[in-house]
Amino acid sequence: MFGIYSACFAFPSAKASEPIGTIPGVTLSRSTGNHLFVPVHVNHQPAWFAVDTGAALSIVDSQKARHLGLSHVTGQVLVPKQIEVNNRVVPVAVVSNLEIGRTDLGSGPVALIDLRDFHARLRENGTRVTMDGILGLDILQRYNAIIDCRNQRIYLDVEGDNSARSVVDRARQQHFNRIPMRITHSGALEIEGTIGPRQYSFVVDTGGFATLIPFEVAAQSGIAVIGTTVNAKGIHSKERPVGLALAPQLTLGKYFLGPVLIGVTGLPEGPEDLRFPFGGLIGADFFFERNGIIDVGNKTLYFK
Repeated sequence: MFGIYSACFAFPSAKASEPIGTIPGVTLSRSTGNHLFVPVHVNHQPAWFAVDTGAALSIVDSQKARHLGLSHVTGQVLVPKQIEVNNRVVPVAVVSNLEIGRTDLGSGPVALIDLRDFHARLRENGTRVTMDGILGLDILQRYNAIIDCRNQRIYLDVEGDNSARSVVDRARQQHFNRIPMRITHSGALEIEGTIGPRQYSFVVDTGGFATLIPFEVAAQSGIAVIGTTVNAKGIHSKERPVGLALAPQLTLGKYFLGPVLIGVTGLPEGPEDLRFPFGGLIGADFFFERNGIIDVGNKTLYFK
């Protein structure tokens, strides 16, 4: 699980808090650090969650769990009382009520992780927000989420609501590129591609501020790396320097993207159940620059 870079337990079937016709999706806010934030209510308390396809499990900041009224897992909840996140054991708690927009998702388990080092400033108005939690792939998959990076909206399929299909229909009409995605058993959203002649698997990661490949992949491909003053920090990892490189031959799916500027850094090892060696993270810069639409339910990535 990569989570924010600056066995999925699902919430039960949702109950809509008001008629389905009033749920046209929820506005997302883009931060100056290229993260997407959505306003939520946790146990009726307002909070900001990052939308992160790179996180297998949804998360709440452990420092705010008591304020948000979270209860620790009891024997009645069929999930482990603790799980591993990036090789560290973390506790699991239960959210009694999670609301996104007008949609009440009910109760479900979340990992408790210290997120106090992660905060953001929203681009549209300069508002500073804390990262109170992370909306991970468990919920995104459960509710067939469609993340429209072009228009900064997220749609959840609740009790048959399919209003988001128009987003996908327009993408097809406008001849967007389409790439199949796969959700691995470990909870990674995988797409396939190449760097030069080598085949790799990449993780679709809206929590990553930029597209990043590991130093070893750059070395294997003979790509020169230029040092920068930028550092990246992931959950349970130290700050690591990020270099800049020009990948002369990058493909995703069957599409040749041409020479592409990408970041190069020390990434954790990729999930063991990828189809090909781990090539890196396809981050938020790609989705914003290419009008990305991530259709989690139908496991399809659209982009220009």
